[in-house]
Amino acid sequence: MRAVVFEEVGRVSVRDVPDPRIERPDDALVRVDVAAICRSDLHFLHGKAPLEPGEPIGHEAMGVVEAVGPRVERFAPGDRVVVAFDIACGRCWFCRRGQTQLCEDFRMLGAGIFGGGLGGAQAEWVRVPFADTNLLGVPDDVDDERALFLGDVLTTGFYGAALSGIRDGDTVAVVGAGPVGFFSLQAALVHGAAQVLALDMQPDRLALAEKVGAVAIDVSERHPQMAVADRTGGRGADVVIEAVGDPSALFTAVDAVRRGGTVTVLGMYTSETVDVPAGVWWARALQIRFGGICPVHAWWDRALAEVRAGRIDPLPIISHRLPLDDAPLGYELFDSRAASKVLLAP
Repeated sequence: MRAVVFEEVGRVSVRDVPDPRIERPDDALVRVDVAAICRSDLHFLHGKAPLEPGEPIGHEAMGVVEAVGPRVERFAPGDRVVVAFDIACGRCWFCRRGQTQLCEDFRMLGAGIFGGGLGGAQAEWVRVPFADTNLLGVPDDVDDERALFLGDVLTTGFYGAALSGIRDGDTVAVVGAGPVGFFSLQAALVHGAAQVLALDMQPDRLALAEKVGAVAIDVSERHPQMAVADRTGGRGADVVIEAVGDPSALFTAVDAVRRGGTVTVLGMYTSETVDVPAGVWWARALQIRFGGICPVHAWWDRALAEVRAGRIDPLPIISHRLPLDDAPLGYELFDSRAASKVLLAP
């Protein structure tokens, strides 16, 4: 089959690789109809997390079940499904508590650093272990492009808003209006925020944020702390969601939150070390919550309900639709921020 593979730092290609097959009785084989390039894929592209040359990549996909092992009970050939990016066993102590991102057998599609051995989802086919846990059935009234992001970024944004403890009437600021931030903005409104503020410096991202009801704040033109203070009677935001994964974004979030407020960190960190002014944070009584990897299995049903109701709209974030063989171009566009979200069709 054709699949996107990591070649070396800064370069991917599309190659013929062995077809996946049912290896365990709880496996499913999914024919991929559409996949997406995710910001975390760029961590591997730039060498921030290790991959071996020739290793298939990608973890956002939806498609149709083509075959299942004998122990798969919830899915059958022909079912439309979204694939969870974070593969969990569904049975260990953490999984039983709903913390599937901490699974004792945790792996991630297209990411050898997290166990590997699964291949990537930017491909014609993908093998999904523990299929009853790691597939989400897609109802007929939800098309592929509205369902796709439930396996990762949409549900991650929803999780971040839920984790933040948003109260009715709160002001929520989101640092970084990329894909995770875009969905965090919408989810904050779903959770009762009275106003949501998008902090970014990319005009196209800020325009998308405005489309879904956010106030756009260009941090290249205005200091974010002052801009947020002006919208909150000088206090700062009740909740700030950091959706970048960079120490500077974390400090921006802390500057923008009010005393006693909550900062939720959704951005992906790998080897970064951050020196924090612990005394200042303590004196301001801040709640700093690290979301870590999103346990999509615990949240995607609720996120799907919001998509079906029209309260979360994934479509505006999609800027490019390319055939799978054009994946290197898609990575170039996404890496240069010339694209907000790139879809790949095998």
